[in-house]
This record gives sequence, structure tokens and C-alpha cells, in this order.
Amino acid sequence: MADKKNVQLLDEEMFNATGGRNSGNQETKGFDAVGTVIMHLPGRQYQVRFDDGAELIATSYSDESVAEGTNVGLFAIAGGWTMHVLQ
Repeated sequence: MADKKNVQLLDEEMFNATGGRNSGNQETKGFDAVGTVIMHLPGRQYQVRFDDGAELIATSYSDESVAEGTNVGLFAIAGGWTMHVLQ
């Protein structure tokens, strides 16, 4: 239960995230934030880290597995974050 509360607080802190890896790159335009996958969690959940060391939990947009070290674009949505693999 405490873990869910911590994740919720972390997501709330990151709600206004606008930077991250290559935030000015044309490929990343439109995302609320950009980060790197550091760990696969149960289901479609992944732990994502920003260049500044901040981390959050995001849900993959697709059902395909995402490898650690993959750069992803993130959209803030009601209740969390959704991530999309950057090409």
C-alpha cells in the first residue's frame, strides 16, 4: 500500500515535467517529457529515468516489450503517464 502511495506522489511531482533527453529534438516534439526505460515492472508498466535522475512509472502504449535503455516519449494523462518508444 505504501508503494502505491509513493508512486502516486512521484507521479504528482513529475506532472509538470517538460525536459529530459533530447527535449529539443524534432522527434520528441509534442511529448510532455522524454526519458529512458530502466526497468520492466509487471504488465505494461516500466520505470523511466530522466537525465536529471528523476524517475517515474509509466504504462507502455503498446503491448510490445520495451528493452532497458530504450528512449521513450511520455504523455501525462489522468492517473499517470503513457510512454511511446522513440525511433
